[in-house]
Amino acid sequence: MADTEEKQKIRNGKACYGIKVQLFLVVFLSIGICLLVAWTVNTFFLSRVYLKNRTNNMVKAFETLNGEAVKGTLYDSDNTDFEKICSENNVDILVMTSGGIPLITSEQGKERMLLRFYSVLFSGEDTGKDIVKSGSNYSVERNKDERLDKEDLVLWGTLDDGNLLLMETAIGPIQEAARLSNLFLTYTGIFSMIVAMVMAAVMGRRITRPVLELTDLSKRMASLDFDAKYTPRKRENEIDELGVNMNSMSETLEKTIIELKQANNDLKHDLEVIQSNEARRKEFLSNVSHELKTPIALIQGYAEGLTDGISTDPEDQKFYCDVISDEAEKMGRLVKQLLSLDQLEGGVSQLSMERFDITEMISGELAKNRLLFDEGSISVDFCEAPCFVIADTFYTEQVLTNYLSNAIHYCGGPEKRISVSLERKEDCVRISVKNTGDPIPEESVGHLFEKFYKVDKARTREYGGSGIGLSVVKAIMDLHHRAYGEENLPDGVSFWFELDRG
Repeated sequence: MADTEEKQKIRNGKACYGIKVQLFLVVFLSIGICLLVAWTVNTFFLSRVYLKNRTNNMVKAFETLNGEAVKGTLYDSDNTDFEKICSENNVDILVMTSGGIPLITSEQGKERMLLRFYSVLFSGEDTGKDIVKSGSNYSVERNKDERLDKEDLVLWGTLDDGNLLLMETAIGPIQEAARLSNLFLTYTGIFSMIVAMVMAAVMGRRITRPVLELTDLSKRMASLDFDAKYTPRKRENEIDELGVNMNSMSETLEKTIIELKQANNDLKHDLEVIQSNEARRKEFLSNVSHELKTPIALIQGYAEGLTDGISTDPEDQKFYCDVISDEAEKMGRLVKQLLSLDQLEGGVSQLSMERFDITEMISGELAKNRLLFDEGSISVDFCEAPCFVIADTFYTEQVLTNYLSNAIHYCGGPEKRISVSLERKEDCVRISVKNTGDPIPEESVGHLFEKFYKVDKARTREYGGSGIGLSVVKAIMDLHHRAYGEENLPDGVSFWFELDRG
């Protein structure tokens, strides 16, 4: 029950997690996670990376200056490396003797650095509060000035020539940079989310449109509608390839179903033939002998009358000849129908199943009988859309011919009218041929499709009926394993039969 309800939701397009929603969530969450990771790294690791990088740069600068001090070039007046190191690393440097005499210093922060140096050198201020990195002749520490709310990175070192070195750089701006970076990431993230939602909606619609078409195609295929076909787009992709394969599968499935119906009908027919063949032959011989008895007697009687010269009047002789000719013609039609019926019931005739438009066939049959309609002042109603069925076209046409022939000959009432209609059911199509006129007598209902059965024998002979036309219909429909029948209407009679829906 739960599975059925879920399928119904999907059919109605109400599934909670459609492809478009999933695509939207994937894009949205992916961008959100990336922004969150960037914000986390920026907040918790940027300061550390920056501090480590600044510390390493200061140590490299100290080692460079120490090398120049050893070579004796550090204090030359034409040495530009000192200012270059200060500028590139954004540091202030002070070099002085152990006695406190300045030797070389950067232009910025000269007095402030001297003050820091003297306070440490002469007042004994602790310089190891927060050691970041240290070596044999240097140490790097973080130093915060509470009064100015400023934090610096300071390197204290002793050069190999015995002189002292103080190097410092401000690290406070990194927190402000991180804050601005996070703010920028926030604005960028909001904008990216909006763009991502728009792109996800557009791309989702574009991606899911062919998927929805394939879904509708599969539903129509499940309903055995094999006219449904997928049309690939100009730029083909895997979905278009799937659609082409579904088209091939639809054609193969249609062909297979027709073949299966053919094989199923053949198998049922063979079983029925084995069981009823002998009884059918006996019944056939009995009915033929009975049905031919009357026309043979008439032909024989009138032929003997002509031979014996009972009448010499030319008009009478012509009448005798017309009767003989008419009865011979009726016997010919009867024999032809009997042979056709014998082939159908004996299993000689095999159905050739194919898919065709029954509406087109009905329109053709009505056109063939247009002259008879006009002669009988009969109006015809039929207006249907194309409707495909799976059946044998030859025998289906024969059923229609017999039904229309009966309708024409029995059509009556103040307004003679014949109407043909189609009723589309789940697995079949019912074709009905209705005519105005007298109803079928109650005692005859259910017997009309029996061989040689006639409701009104006098009227049947009037238009040459043999009583086996509907028997042929019965044999044909039994071969198709489909229902057929008749019913009385308030203003006439209706004969119907059903065929597999194509």
